Amino acid sequence: MRTFIFALAAIVPAFAMDRAGAADEIPAFDIARNCKAETAGSSASGPAACAKDETQAKNQLSERWSSYGASQKKECVGESTTGGEKSYVELLTCLEMSTGNFSTGKDPNR
Repeated sequence: MRTFIFALAAIVPAFAMDRAGAADEIPAFDIARNCKAETAGSSASGPAACAKDETQAKNQLSERWSSYGASQKKECVGESTTGGEKSYVELLTCLEMSTGNFSTGKDPNR
């Protein structure tokens, strides 16, 4: 029994470090699949418009990811994946709201 407790004490921190390291990278969401599911039965806009918005949000996250705190990332990644849908737009919005640092949504190269 004592060996089990020591083994468990060694394993738990290893998993915690792995999870903490995961917050250092932007999560990988399947934009095409999520947009197809999100726009199914919708006449407002199709998967192409959704994919464009998601790609722009992912690009903005790539530029600003390191400026967000680990706790903000963890909370917002959890929130943006709730319900099975995974959205970069929701993730970016959550992080912007948690920091008060909003983007204009305009492409600076135009």
